[in-house]
Amino acid sequence: MAEREKADADLIAEARKRWAKCSDAEDAQRTRMLKAKKFRALEQWDPAIKVAREGGASIQGMAPQPPRPCLVVDRLSQPVRQISNTIKNADFGFNVLPNGGGADIETAEIFKGILRRVQNQARGESPLEWAADGAIECGLGWFRLRTDYVHERWEGDPADPEAFDQELRMERIANNLTVYCDPSANKPTRSDAQFMFVTEDIDRDEFEDRYDADLRGLEEFAGVGDMQGWVSDDTIRIAEYWRILYELKQIWLLEDGTGGEGPPPKGAQVKMQRTLRIPVVKGCKINACEVLKKKGGGKEAWDWTGSRIPFIPVLGEELNVDGKPVLRGVIDMGMDAQRMVNYTYSAGVEIFALDSRKAPMIPAAAIANYKQIWDTRTTYGYSYLPYDPWDDNGRQLPPPTLDTTEAPIQAAVMLMRTSEEAIKASTSTGDASLGNTNPNERSGRALQQLQQQSDLANSNYPDNVRRALIYASELMVEIIPKITRAGQIVHIMGMDEEPDQVMVGTPFQKGPDGVPQAAGPDVTPEIAKLKESLYSFYDFTRGRYAVTVTVGKASATKREEGAMALGELIPHLPPEMAAVATPDYVRQLSFPGAQKIAERLEQSLPPNLQPKKEGGEQPDPMQLQAQIQQMQQQLQQASQIIQTDQVKQQGAMQKAQLDAQSDMQRAQMDGQIKLEIARMDNATKLQIEEYKLRGTLMQAELDAREAALGAQQQQDSQQAAQSHEAGMAAMGNVDTRERDAEQAARAQADAEAGRAHESAEAEAGREAAAQQAAMQQQAT
Repeated sequence: MAEREKADADLIAEARKRWAKCSDAEDAQRTRMLKAKKFRALEQWDPAIKVAREGGASIQGMAPQPPRPCLVVDRLSQPVRQISNTIKNADFGFNVLPNGGGADIETAEIFKGILRRVQNQARGESPLEWAADGAIECGLGWFRLRTDYVHERWEGDPADPEAFDQELRMERIANNLTVYCDPSANKPTRSDAQFMFVTEDIDRDEFEDRYDADLRGLEEFAGVGDMQGWVSDDTIRIAEYWRILYELKQIWLLEDGTGGEGPPPKGAQVKMQRTLRIPVVKGCKINACEVLKKKGGGKEAWDWTGSRIPFIPVLGEELNVDGKPVLRGVIDMGMDAQRMVNYTYSAGVEIFALDSRKAPMIPAAAIANYKQIWDTRTTYGYSYLPYDPWDDNGRQLPPPTLDTTEAPIQAAVMLMRTSEEAIKASTSTGDASLGNTNPNERSGRALQQLQQQSDLANSNYPDNVRRALIYASELMVEIIPKITRAGQIVHIMGMDEEPDQVMVGTPFQKGPDGVPQAAGPDVTPEIAKLKESLYSFYDFTRGRYAVTVTVGKASATKREEGAMALGELIPHLPPEMAAVATPDYVRQLSFPGAQKIAERLEQSLPPNLQPKKEGGEQPDPMQLQAQIQQMQQQLQQASQIIQTDQVKQQGAMQKAQLDAQSDMQRAQMDGQIKLEIARMDNATKLQIEEYKLRGTLMQAELDAREAALGAQQQQDSQQAAQSHEAGMAAMGNVDTRERDAEQAARAQADAEAGRAHESAEAEAGREAAAQQAAMQQQAT
């Protein structure tokens, strides 16, 4: 008992020391954050200035001061909401990937489904969005992970393991100033923090009802304690104190390849060794003096199964000034510009509405009898203002001179516009992002580009949210295998937000109602892997998995875009495909009754096009085994038939190859023969042409001889005519006989020449026919 009390005392002493360290390191940062929170809650005027503007009672010798305008024209909420709503409308999707050690894609999908369900369950509290809003507001927001029992109430058998099943949850931290983090942690996720505090101020009566604590010790501590604010007249502060301890484990590897834990064997040749520091996360609830105990129960202390403290920060804009981190949000950057807006609007209203308060120039003696009226002229609407035109000595007094100059309203309006431009510049929010259009920008694409530039200027906030969610996902993937037992039914969420159930750590089948049912003891994980069509098996204890987070559009936006794209695609599909796609299109429209209409459209489809329902009746495993054997026999028979057909096909292919080769050779021979015949035809034609040419030459020669003979005869005739004239009479009869003889000789010569030409042509034709017949005989 004494040792336990000493351990508690040491723990409280350690907590006090660490608390002081946190308080000193974070004091300036917390002051800025609280100031930003109040500024967002419209506490935007300096208290001293606000009191001065509220007016005051009369001071001796002076009129009472009326209140002056003290306006708050909130221009910071719009850019804050713009960035915050961008994050709320974004769809942060998880992607779990196998990373070695026996991990597989199917199990990674189950991890992904669990993360989606945790995210979906947290939408009521919106822990991520709330933390992001805190980061936008003052530079820092927090949310946490917690394990809780699946069944809040259990009325079944206490021995049923299902009564102790746990699941992960994301929870919001409403006040980000209640988290005190190890100031030595410098990573953006604060994953290197060694301790954290989460405080809560509760009423004294509630504290007494909830805990069994020593209030006298707290009262004594309130007087001399070094933890300010932990005890007051009305409240008592309690805190969750989280810390990381380390267990040392030595591992070694020998030269022969064997390894182990603890000290290596004596005399063994150690190849490599190292000491592991295994983190152990512990938490407890404390006040300023002791570890708290519940009424009727033990101390509030616990161990966290993960290796890091389950608190996740979302940062705004992080700076480092002289080695110290400085966090700021949109409110911090826009405070001075917002004050300028408030001042200029208040001054403008004051100038416009209170112009009648200009002090007139007037002799004091003229209003000595009417001083109260003149002092309250700006408060009450008098019909006239009296004055004395003569003093007590009878001297004439000048009338009051009123200031008739125009108030500088135009200058005030220009200053208002300048102050509002300062808001846009300090918050990096342009007109297009705020919904204000520029008349010079007419095209929608130009406005979209301007809005994208504004979104890009503040994209560090969504990026920090994504980084925080990746860190939270890594913590959840580490915790899930440690809180999930073999045989536990785990609820997951699909891509289309469709819920589903799977069993973890043992092979299972889906029952008729869709609930997983464990397979028999003879179905091992190896058999389940071989028969994936019958069984499913997911093992969380094997493998390593990596997590990434994508930022996309909200589910409603993606559904609308998908429905639009599907509606444009359906008219271009074949009739059967269009009929199949139409029910999905109707379902995505999400109007009242869309689901029923989609189901009726699916029922009207032909049986071969209707979707198969999951979770239907499952056949008996023995029947399935018999069917498998029968299918295997059929497969063997089919294999034999295929082999026989393959042999036949090979023979047919060989015959076809031989036939093709024969046809090719025959075609080659036919081609050669045709070429030779063509060549011989050409030679024969050349010989015939040669013979024709010879006959033509012979005919020309005969014609030339006949012409020469005719010319000679003509010459002879002329000579005979010249010699005939003398003895014509005496030789008349003799000449006639000679001419007849010459004509007969000439006719006989012509006939002989014609017969010679005909015989030459006949001889040439016979030779050509003989050559052609010889070539055909040779070809055959």
